[in-house]
Amino acid sequence: MASSEAAAGGRAKEDNGLIRVFPVCLEGDGTLSFRGLESDHFRKSRNTSNLQIFRNIENYILLVKPENPENQEAVFEDMTTQDGNDESGIRFTIHSYDDTVPRGKTVALTTRKNNKTYCLCAEKQANGELRVAFPERNIPERISGETSDIIFFQIPFSEGDSKFFKFESTLERGYFLAFERGEGSHTRRLVMKRVLAKDEVDETMKLFPSSR
Repeated sequence: MASSEAAAGGRAKEDNGLIRVFPVCLEGDGTLSFRGLESDHFRKSRNTSNLQIFRNIENYILLVKPENPENQEAVFEDMTTQDGNDESGIRFTIHSYDDTVPRGKTVALTTRKNNKTYCLCAEKQANGELRVAFPERNIPERISGETSDIIFFQIPFSEGDSKFFKFESTLERGYFLAFERGEGSHTRRLVMKRVLAKDEVDETMKLFPSSR
């Protein structure tokens, strides 16, 4: 049964995991032989977006501030795109990755500021919760495993939506990029927010990437 499944779809299922197998040749008796298994990984694709600006539902623009203290590295501010240029920390490159375990569109996000490249990461804290971090880092061509601190699922916020998205961490499922309002502040912090119910509608996770 496993061989017939693999021949039909290039993938055989075993217990709770998916194992990738690849045909090598057709034997004389009509059976396929297979070579070794490929490990799970993400591979950078050639699909890279033009520079994008991220807005929340209040039309605030996401700004990266890597020089700021902990938990203030990225905020949404009420500003115009004319306030920043390509090195201002408000323009992001969306890098697409191919997932050997297809589960949706997977991306990594980088921005530049002061001639340095910063990568959006989901960082696990001592208490097990995730927080946002922007280390100075160039993204790799290949990432081993089914999870990564820099890879996110880019998901339409609602079915059929091509404008607003939510971004779920592959490092820990159920954690999404979101904004958090501060008391008496005109800025909104970028955070990792845990959403327990799959059908929960939380508009703090609603993000709008655009070229202007």
